[in-house]
Amino acid sequence: MSWNVTIADSIPGINITAEAFKDIDANLVQAMCKTEEEVIEAAREADAIIAVIAPITRKVVENLPKCRVVATPKVGYDNIDAVAAAEHGICVATAGDYSREEVSDQAMALLLACARKVVRLFDAAKEGNWGPPLMSPRIVQIWRPMFRLRDQTLGIVGLGSIARALLPKAQGFGMRVIAFDPFISHEAAQKLGVEMVDFDQLLRESDFISIHAVLTKDNHDLFGLEEFKKMKPTAYLINTARGELVNTDALCTAVSEGYIAGAGLDVLHPEPPPPDSPLFKLETIIVTAHSGHYSDTAMPEPARRAPQEVVRVLNGQWPRALVNPAVKDRYVEKWGTMA
Repeated sequence: MSWNVTIADSIPGINITAEAFKDIDANLVQAMCKTEEEVIEAAREADAIIAVIAPITRKVVENLPKCRVVATPKVGYDNIDAVAAAEHGICVATAGDYSREEVSDQAMALLLACARKVVRLFDAAKEGNWGPPLMSPRIVQIWRPMFRLRDQTLGIVGLGSIARALLPKAQGFGMRVIAFDPFISHEAAQKLGVEMVDFDQLLRESDFISIHAVLTKDNHDLFGLEEFKKMKPTAYLINTARGELVNTDALCTAVSEGYIAGAGLDVLHPEPPPPDSPLFKLETIIVTAHSGHYSDTAMPEPARRAPQEVVRVLNGQWPRALVNPAVKDRYVEKWGTMA
């Protein structure tokens, strides 16, 4: 059987070729869709779609009569309406955990850089400032306050795959770890050595908060000014998840006013920020330009994993990184039983 596969868009570094579909008879359509209408036009006859950031909204889904699977070569899928897809018998699959270790490493690196004030001390050293025996007033100013990492509390928001990879790294430094995730049971968290708490308790007790939540339509600006006011004035926010989860203006105000000590950010909203963003004027905020997913080891994976998920579904198998499992009954009803 011949299958129509639409690659709705692409970004530099993710090059999906016909070779990736060698296990099926695939007719590839390559497009560069930015709007709903462009996706509908390009994918109306598609049995499968691969989309990086192209909008796969409810409107789009309702106009894909043949589509069985939408795959993205990313971990996040906020451009895809997975609920609407499930209602229409369309599997949604991601690149799974391909950069789990890299992103959790990035979160830990940002945490350590904030805790030990690495960037500020480097900048001061370049200006000729030094500790013993010189004891530069500038160095002493940067040092205070600085606390031993052991026994400090890391609060994790979203206890998914990346957060679980971060856990042993933080625990290896002797940190107490608490977490907020309404979808994880206390029993499951206990097995990981994590105490589940409500969101307000996490805000109050954490010395560092690391965000690993999936972006949804309901949690934009999860961290706003009121949330920052509940945090410790010595606390740092770490975000390697999605920029939209943090209100940037509120964060800058919180740091400027001393509600929190600073932040380590790999993701922002918008990206890139304007050159005159106040983020770059606050010395206790570190920004690493959406680099957490990268390593030479990980980067070939997205271009392989999205086509693999398409091939699995079209060959009658459930995708490995299925994010809308509610689809299964509707899929079977519409397309037939999976292997």
